[in-house]
Amino acid sequence: MITYRTNKSPFMRNTFLAGLIVILFSSCGPNPTKSRFHLENAIEQIYLAKNVEAIEELELAIKYDPQSYEAYYYRGACKRNLKDYDGAIADYNKSIELNPLYAEPYFSLAILYDFLQDSDLACFYYLKAEELGKPNIGDYTKRCK
Repeated sequence: MITYRTNKSPFMRNTFLAGLIVILFSSCGPNPTKSRFHLENAIEQIYLAKNVEAIEELELAIKYDPQSYEAYYYRGACKRNLKDYDGAIADYNKSIELNPLYAEPYFSLAILYDFLQDSDLACFYYLKAEELGKPNIGDYTKRCK
């Protein structure tokens, strides 16, 4: 039987293992910086009308920060563009759940419900967006009042 000897002390091995464990666990948790990076990449893809690629980036943004209401909002917009209306509604609602004061998903839901010809829900969301300070929305809400 062959045995190998190392000059490393048990302290050095334990320190190495502890450092490795810290690195592994820190890379698994929320990382707002990585999330923001992927969110910004997704927004660039959206402007290029690359919705599938944007969704991939948004999935990573959500992975690194599950509380990113903006990532859910933009993913909803991409899904709407891809005609996945149920998926868009779910993502807009998740964005609202995470930040009820963010007016954009309310307005986007209103537009989507208008498209789907549900004027009651459209008006509900238009009025909510207006209440939250969405500018220049009067033309949308005047029929709802």
